[in-house]
Amino acid sequence: MKRKFRLLALFFGLICIAATVQNQKNVLIVGDSISIGYTPFVVKALQPQVNVEHNEGNGGSTVRGIQKIEQWIGGKQWDVILFNFGLHDLVYADSARKYDVVNGKESVPIEQYKKNLSQIVAKLRETTATLIFINTTMVPENSLGRKVEDPAKYNEAAAEIMKQNGIKVIDLYTLSKTVHPANFPPKSNSSNVHYSESGYEQLATPIIEAIRKAL
Repeated sequence: MKRKFRLLALFFGLICIAATVQNQKNVLIVGDSISIGYTPFVVKALQPQVNVEHNEGNGGSTVRGIQKIEQWIGGKQWDVILFNFGLHDLVYADSARKYDVVNGKESVPIEQYKKNLSQIVAKLRETTATLIFINTTMVPENSLGRKVEDPAKYNEAAAEIMKQNGIKVIDLYTLSKTVHPANFPPKSNSSNVHYSESGYEQLATPIIEAIRKAL
């Protein structure tokens, strides 16, 4: 009798797992190293009902986005795609690709950034996914190769493109200005654009909420 109950429990357990997989939603996050940091917290919060994936590696600038977006989308049916570009567009580098705000120049000037974003959005709109843009996080004082004031400028430019296309924007920039001062990486300093685990967890909160609403 006990063996019979164990078999029944196993059978119904397998049915529940199959039903979960069948009804599972697919979410793609495309973005830079900041997004790589908060994605695990998004995955943890939404599993197993939602399958959350990040593009392979660092999304980089909009130039790389144009080159790779089709590959990142792949052949999967995505329910929601969240995407972010900016932190690598606004970086200053010299001819040797060394970050340098004095002798270098912007990787992707704002007007070109807008054109590139429009091209990426056009490709994303070929999918049936709900699209959500995540704006660029803050740049702290003395950050290597980046200027404090630039994220706001690039975010404003990105907002124009998203408004034209009816795409929701998550304002991670404003949140990051509150989170970063107490949550930059351990064994680093406040000029680092990245975050501690606690910082990434806080950045993940509005993203998790937006995904849940979209689904």
